[in-house]
Amino acid sequence: MNNYYLGREEAYIASPQVWSFRNVDDIVNGINLRLSNMAGGFPFECGGRVWKDSERLYLCGEWSNNTDEHRFIQECLLSYTSGFGAKRFGKSRFKNIIRPDFSDFRLQWMLYCVWQKCKGNEDFRKLLLQISQNVILVENTTTDKWSSADIWGCKNWELVNKRANLATVLMERHQDLKRKERDYIINVETNKINDIGVWKGQNNIGKILMLWRDCIREGKEPQIDYDLLRRSNIYILGQLYTFNQ
Repeated sequence: MNNYYLGREEAYIASPQVWSFRNVDDIVNGINLRLSNMAGGFPFECGGRVWKDSERLYLCGEWSNNTDEHRFIQECLLSYTSGFGAKRFGKSRFKNIIRPDFSDFRLQWMLYCVWQKCKGNEDFRKLLLQISQNVILVENTTTDKWSSADIWGCKNWELVNKRANLATVLMERHQDLKRKERDYIINVETNKINDIGVWKGQNNIGKILMLWRDCIREGKEPQIDYDLLRRSNIYILGQLYTFNQ
């Protein structure tokens, strides 16, 4: 199993072995990389309830004190129709009352949330196993304005600008096609550009996905700091998570 150092800044020279993903419909080498936490279609059970995506489970951790206020916020997050909506609107609405100690356990909490999706959804496990072990996964957060963009992903403006220029050319070239057909061509062709510039950032989402891919392939249990999570007293919808393995 490879070593992935969470919380450490990385630099990956762009190459065909570095696969970046951003949108839920990104297609790389014929594979739809629906790897984002916000991607739907991979429901899983955790804490006695079914979660439609791992994004909302993770977000609930930001407001996980045992208070009526935090439980209300969690219920608001779950009321959105998608993880994207919860992050875009919910996070900005309640950002001033996030747990002050959340940064102390957020990496281990993310490890836990994504692992629950891996364990609880066969289709997601199959998706990860489609990706060769020598492929480096990078979440493309180049244009993201979230304060945590460099924590969870990487940026590569040279590559992203090159893709944007090609997208403009393809848009003009295929004006006669229906939008869905044109968007598919743009998706496939722009994602073929993968050998320009350097990806820089902590890339913790990419590392977590690669770690869980390796664990699934090798039949090993992941190393999660459950003691830290227990000490953090994480309450989700009134329930204290005990993290019994």
